[in-house]
Amino acid sequence: MKNTLAAVAVTALFASYTANAQVNTVDSIATSKVQHFNFDDMESETIGKGIKRKWFHGQKGQMTIFNLEKDAHIPWHKHPNEQITYIMSGKVKIKTIIDGKETFVEVGAGEVIVFPENIPHEFWALEKTVDLDVHVPIRQDWLSKELPEYLKESK
Repeated sequence: MKNTLAAVAVTALFASYTANAQVNTVDSIATSKVQHFNFDDMESETIGKGIKRKWFHGQKGQMTIFNLEKDAHIPWHKHPNEQITYIMSGKVKIKTIIDGKETFVEVGAGEVIVFPENIPHEFWALEKTVDLDVHVPIRQDWLSKELPEYLKESK
């Protein structure tokens, strides 16, 4: 009888915990906002000579497509965001810091480069290029209509 009561008590406790966990999961899903974007339908904004971008953000990160004309230049800058850059087509030359030294790297179609937060970098389009960037967290300096100082230098 004691074993049966203990089993019923454990089952009731487990069922109560599981029910609470499910409610919390449903609550968190209900308060999340699912967003759906189509880059093809978005307007490009010109942010520098030969540089156009389309971008959106979620709660924690953002995604940007840059269309760079040959010889477009994104000046030396850094930000408190991790940046993952995937070159969809074309090729860029990047100046950055690797192992404490200024280094130039060419990154072409199908290649990815990851910049940790606060690592300076600079881009030159060696040919017409489509660049997909992901930043985490959201670039706070992009949320206003004002361009960051380094982008003003590229006009």
